Amino acid sequence: MKYLYIIRHAKAEAASHDVEDHDRKLTNKGKNKANTLSIWLKGKKPNIEALFYSSSIRTIQTSDIILQGFSGTVSKSIDKKLYAASEEVLMDYISFLDDKLTVVGIVGHQPGLQELAFTLVSSYAEGYDKVLNASFSTSNAILILLNIKRWDQIAPRVGILADYFNSKEI
Repeated sequence: MKYLYIIRHAKAEAASHDVEDHDRKLTNKGKNKANTLSIWLKGKKPNIEALFYSSSIRTIQTSDIILQGFSGTVSKSIDKKLYAASEEVLMDYISFLDDKLTVVGIVGHQPGLQELAFTLVSSYAEGYDKVLNASFSTSNAILILLNIKRWDQIAPRVGILADYFNSKEI
């Protein structure tokens, strides 16, 4: 069994002509929500072993907040391939993860993250059947239990949506 946390970056500055999309920073509200998300993630067992995230400023800032205070060592990896990655790119990326890792998180962007969840999930823990039909807002996270032993076995419909963090409910 592998565990995959799909995490959307926190709320960032509005898009503008003055700042490239890649360089948008978190708002104060985004930082606060990312901190609450971090507390939720720290309470989950087993803990995240590795966090992979896009090279955008907002995902780096979100990931830094998430990683603050994690007990144990969480490896981290910034990868420009994850910036605005499609579901296909994300599936391919995951398939090359180190099989020694059991619990990983990916911090990235819409719509690729939600499309990845749609592709992976075949069933739902009780009460989570409507999660993927809702908006996957900033600072939200989905935990998918993957019925695989190696990351290269990732395929459509191998997952169970087991848990969900909705930043709008805090």
